[in-house]
Amino acid sequence: MQITIIAGFEVGDIDTYEILPAVLEVAVDPEKERAVDDILLGHAIMGGFRYTAEPILGRFRIAVGQYSDLDHIEEALAGIAALEYDAASYNAIDAYAVRDLVRELRQQREETIARKETDTIEDEIATGIYGGEY
Repeated sequence: MQITIIAGFEVGDIDTYEILPAVLEVAVDPEKERAVDDILLGHAIMGGFRYTAEPILGRFRIAVGQYSDLDHIEEALAGIAALEYDAASYNAIDAYAVRDLVRELRQQREETIARKETDTIEDEIATGIYGGEY
């Protein structure tokens, strides 16, 4: 299993209410693609995230939004890592690596939300919404 962050969280423009989602790409052994799809499907429903699959290549893209439940994403990735784990492989992603990744995503999301809120307030001040109120 290999996880790549394709896109991080972004603020977006003033017309966008939510931050733009982060996108993860998960590459797995194509033979385990069906089991991975089942894991992601179950967690996507409860966790409020979207994913797409490229079945032939064994690749999945997970969109992690502002309101996605990162605990469900962590459980899904840990389940996939358990399917793919090979003790002899030095490149294997284990539960600790998944936890660190999700912790980093959580921090990035909080920082991006704070930046979005600051940008929104600055834009509202610049457009005069808060004009004359001191």
